[in-house]
Amino acid sequence: MKFNTRLRQLRLNNKMTQSELADILGLKPTAISNYESSRNEPSFEKLIILAKIFDVSCDYLLGISDSYISNSGKFLDKDIEDFLEMYQQLDQENIKELKNYLQYLLYKQKH
Repeated sequence: MKFNTRLRQLRLNNKMTQSELADILGLKPTAISNYESSRNEPSFEKLIILAKIFDVSCDYLLGISDSYISNSGKFLDKDIEDFLEMYQQLDQENIKELKNYLQYLLYKQKH
């Protein structure tokens, strides 16, 4: 997965707008739009800040590694990574349905 896709997924997963992320980075919203559309790339300094904001490694953000490794050193299991990737593609209605189904499975497991 490329940087632009990873950045967009991480931003949306954290429920941030391009404007909000731009404010944190001290940039204009068009800069984030350019990152996400591959028209421009961040400086090393901004890349490091992005990794810190989203608590991921620079390798993950750049698409060098598919292992989600946070800056805090926590590793995510491959199944969890796959689940998160699919989850990020769902609309709000399906997210709600998924949560209901997970609650059902947890209830069924306990009883």
